[in-house]
Amino acid sequence: MTDKKMFKFIGSDDLRTPIITDEIESRGYKKAVKSFQMKYPKLQEVIVEWVKNGVELSKLQKLPMGRKKKLGG
Repeated sequence: MTDKKMFKFIGSDDLRTPIITDEIESRGYKKAVKSFQMKYPKLQEVIVEWVKNGVELSKLQKLPMGRKKKLGG
């Protein structure tokens, strides 16, 4: 039995670009968001959906997530 969860990311750059959807399998929320933001560094915010204990959860996450010192900010 694996302890990984599927995280679904929904977002878009601006009104002219199409919606980006991506699914990442990870052990935790933070690791999933950080791996997603490495793929799409220009996104400002994204909706994250996942299932926990049979309940579907979602959250609006501002990007980039992490320490400003490490991100070059």
